[in-house]
Amino acid sequence: MTEAYVREPDPPNLGVGTRESYAFSVEATIGQRSMRYLIGRRFGGHTAVTVLLVSHPATLAGTHVWITEDAAAGSCRVVTYVPTMKTPIQLVERHVLGCLPLTDIGYLDLMAWRYPGLGPGREGAPADISWSRWDGASARSYPGPSCTPGLTVTEATDRSTRMVVARAVERLGTPVRRWEVLELGDPDAGRLPRRIQVSRPQTGHCTELRRTTEPADVPAAAFETGPAELGETIEAALDGRAG
Repeated sequence: MTEAYVREPDPPNLGVGTRESYAFSVEATIGQRSMRYLIGRRFGGHTAVTVLLVSHPATLAGTHVWITEDAAAGSCRVVTYVPTMKTPIQLVERHVLGCLPLTDIGYLDLMAWRYPGLGPGREGAPADISWSRWDGASARSYPGPSCTPGLTVTEATDRSTRMVVARAVERLGTPVRRWEVLELGDPDAGRLPRRIQVSRPQTGHCTELRRTTEPADVPAAAFETGPAELGETIEAALDGRAG
């Protein structure tokens, strides 16, 4: 990893104003399969914990991603589990810029801050986001870690909200995956996106993810439990909070 890094972007990705421990649900259709995800986030000083839990379909229930970021240490740990695994695994760096299996959920898209394994943004380097609806945003490209030669991540920041609203992963100049906000949420929810689109230009595949609840406060201590217990706590907190 790198040395300690600045907590960027600010506001953090998927942030909810000044809230420090919260959760919300997201739904998507991938192929013929309807998916439902629970996303929880806890901030603590210079750290952030982000958890994604698959609650539907039943065959994938138990699938989860657990991301622990430490800005002071310049570290980011990604642990993932799908039911076909014996135990959860910590991803090696070359897989961190990929997606959770059987979904279009990118690990980069869940992180609160920019992945510390990316190189510094190149001032004045070409950063094309003309493919997105945010072509007026400020864009910058970041080279991937040494274990992913030729890989580049480009992020676009909306000038008014300072939020990252589009992101592209490219390898040797060829787009691999694109992520963009289709609709921002209300100001009182920190503009937490209501709709996000993920696309794979090489295949034409496209998925829309829709936030289906308002964010709800979750006890910070719930993130010290396991995924199953945390999921129960989140479900209880979200009950009756349709978006």
